Amino acid sequence: MTEERRPSGAPPPDGDPERAFFSDRTPDADPVAQQAAPPRRRPSPLLARSPAFALLALGACAWLLWDLAPDTAYFFSPAAAVDLGAPGAYHLERARPNRLVRIQGAGVAQVRASETRGGERRVLGLLGTNLVVDRPASGGATNVFEGRLLPRSLSAEYGPIVAALADRGFPARDAWTVLRDGERPRARWSRPLLSLVLLVVASINVRALIRHVVE
Repeated sequence: MTEERRPSGAPPPDGDPERAFFSDRTPDADPVAQQAAPPRRRPSPLLARSPAFALLALGACAWLLWDLAPDTAYFFSPAAAVDLGAPGAYHLERARPNRLVRIQGAGVAQVRASETRGGERRVLGLLGTNLVVDRPASGGATNVFEGRLLPRSLSAEYGPIVAALADRGFPARDAWTVLRDGERPRARWSRPLLSLVLLVVASINVRALIRHVVE
């Protein structure tokens, strides 16, 4: 059997394995370049939202954070009570809103009030001061009160109660403040935890707005 020879430079005949091998290759073929490109990363569903929705959510978070700010600040306030003194030696100039305070005194008038959760409170005005003490109705008799001195924004709802105390002899003035007896810092974890959740939601919406502006 003799091997068929072909002229130099002539193309190989059809069906030749050598021809099939070289015909499938190109001079610039690169195995790395021929690999499939990785799929484009899809944006996170948390960030894929309309700017109007993000603004609305951001506004709601800001309003709720503002509403929770006094309770959250009191949670992190000092645990040592500020002593406001006793009858004949009051130091009301030491009083600071949203702080734990202690005072000794006798009530000149008192009224009963109901909580939204169904509990009952006893509110009394301290003789010789502008303090209104809100304490549980189930508490025993005492003349020493220790609790949270409410900021003015949270004391406004006591207006009708203070008016009722004035009718019973408490010399209420415009500068009255409310002491919630028994309410201490580090007691209500729900407020700071809820504030933390709102901060996370707000940050997600801020990032979504920034992403929309950049893109």
